[in-house]
Amino acid sequence: MLRIRPRNGDTGHVIVRHRQGIDGAGRATGATVVIDVFRAFSAAAYAFASGARRILLTADVEEARRLAAAIPDSVLMGEVDGVRPDGFHLGNSPGEILAEPHLVDGRTVVHRSSAGTRCALAALGNGAGPVYVASLVVASATATAVADHPEVTIVASGTGGVEQATEDDICADLIETLLLTGRADAAAAGDAAAASERAGILSASSFAHPDDVRLCSSVDRFGFAMSARAQPGAVVVSPTKDLRS
Repeated sequence: MLRIRPRNGDTGHVIVRHRQGIDGAGRATGATVVIDVFRAFSAAAYAFASGARRILLTADVEEARRLAAAIPDSVLMGEVDGVRPDGFHLGNSPGEILAEPHLVDGRTVVHRSSAGTRCALAALGNGAGPVYVASLVVASATATAVADHPEVTIVASGTGGVEQATEDDICADLIETLLLTGRADAAAAGDAAAASERAGILSASSFAHPDDVRLCSSVDRFGFAMSARAQPGAVVVSPTKDLRS
């Protein structure tokens, strides 16, 4: 899906494209927002808010373990089919992070997820840039970060990077609306995500923290965006300056 809006202050236009999953991320161009609401890039935001120094994105569990082994005092965070892998310190869970913030405070987090981290890597691999990873909790800050770019691709990571996920589409639509109009009904977006079928499945699962759905649905809880950049040996995510500070 493609939408075009006039750019503020000039006669040009900004092109907004929507992509789905890993395949769509691999076709991303220009400034790109990769969304994973339940739960990868919500967990990433809560990790930064709890003091994480940086987050390194990986595509698979073994890569994550190798990378963490080479970085003293690093933390493994992530999931396979929702479940925290053996040897990982944290699942893909904002609730777990808030319960034990000392696990990430001042440390490097090595992150692997079934959808979000793989989609971000695919977008960067296609040469998209700048790339921001996002969720509802950083929606407005992310829209602000890409607002001045002539071309924006919004990737909804989906379930496992292959199936459409309502909460990611809700976030994608919210960020697009903010880009197009500068305002949106954030509360409605959060309520819709929390009431979605996927939220119910997550809440009923054996692996999710009881607070995960609520925490992931808290729109604009944080005032920073999260920039993902390819650096030698790793893809590094860092928070931007907090717009509220």
